[in-house]
Amino acid sequence: MSTIFLDPNTNRTVYTQLRNTSENQQVSLNELNAKLSAKGYQLANDPTQANYWIQAKVIYCHKAAEGVTPESVAKVGPGAGISSGGTAMASTGDQMGGGMAGMPDMSAMMQQISGMRGMGFPEMQPPPKEEGMTYLCVTDVQIADRKLGKTIGLPAGMTGTAADRKGDSPLPKVQQMRMVGHVRQKDLDISEATPIIQEKISTGIAGLF
Repeated sequence: MSTIFLDPNTNRTVYTQLRNTSENQQVSLNELNAKLSAKGYQLANDPTQANYWIQAKVIYCHKAAEGVTPESVAKVGPGAGISSGGTAMASTGDQMGGGMAGMPDMSAMMQQISGMRGMGFPEMQPPPKEEGMTYLCVTDVQIADRKLGKTIGLPAGMTGTAADRKGDSPLPKVQQMRMVGHVRQKDLDISEATPIIQEKISTGIAGLF
């Protein structure tokens, strides 16, 4: 899973662009603004006046398919397709046609152990199946750091503000990640899951700052 690392900056202005194009239109990320304000960030009405520009879009909300975990959905990265509502995503080993180079073939090892049952070895039992189902929402996040007020990459004695006036401001640093909020339920209850998931996603994004 891609991770966002923000450079330190005393300019604590932020512009948020929050959208939801998923099946569950009740999921809102508006709590993110309050969480950022509580951390000392000033919300701007114009992205050009903000140091950080956050674009977050909820693109998918669905019950996860059997064998699919939130981690596997997040790992594919922003912009990738979603298969959590259908067949399980293939692991790296599956995609490469077997075990990775230099690693033991776990499938072959399990078959070998299975064949030892008649030789006095105890039979291995599969782990108990977890009850319930996972409901998850996928959010793609992009953060642009415009480096306002910073001196990185600028001539000596010139601040980011001065560079802006001269039209020489440094290019923004743009980073992306995929964030997944999920709830494990015995029976699917979307109305119960919605506020929990949106809190998790908003908290996760605010935690990057």
